[in-house]
Amino acid sequence: MVTGNWWAEAGALGLTVLAIGATVAGFAALIGPPGVGLGALVMVLLGNPFSGVTSAPELLPRPVGTIGQLLPPGAGGSLLRSVAFFDGSAAGGAALTLTVWVALGLTAVLAGGRRRALATVPAPGTPEPALVG
Repeated sequence: MVTGNWWAEAGALGLTVLAIGATVAGFAALIGPPGVGLGALVMVLLGNPFSGVTSAPELLPRPVGTIGQLLPPGAGGSLLRSVAFFDGSAAGGAALTLTVWVALGLTAVLAGGRRRALATVPAPGTPEPALVG
């Protein structure tokens, strides 16, 4: 049970979910349906075990704990722990990590949408397809 400021905790959870969702959506926009699987692989099968949320990232082997804090599940857990129990102390690094993931994910969504839109526009001088019927 978390006992800190409700708004800070809700913000930490919301930023974490946004980072994960934006990343998965970005993968899907760039590479199609397999991107959802890639996003799930990175976030669930790699991010959750490497996060150290159930104990502490310092208790994991050296590179694993560090990698976990660079992924949204680990950064989100650290951010929630910081705002819930320590009044936001040391929350900046985790918040920055999540914000970078949000920015990268949303940029990938925009790039994938733009690429798809450009692929559907006919080249100049191309005749319109004839309607049959």
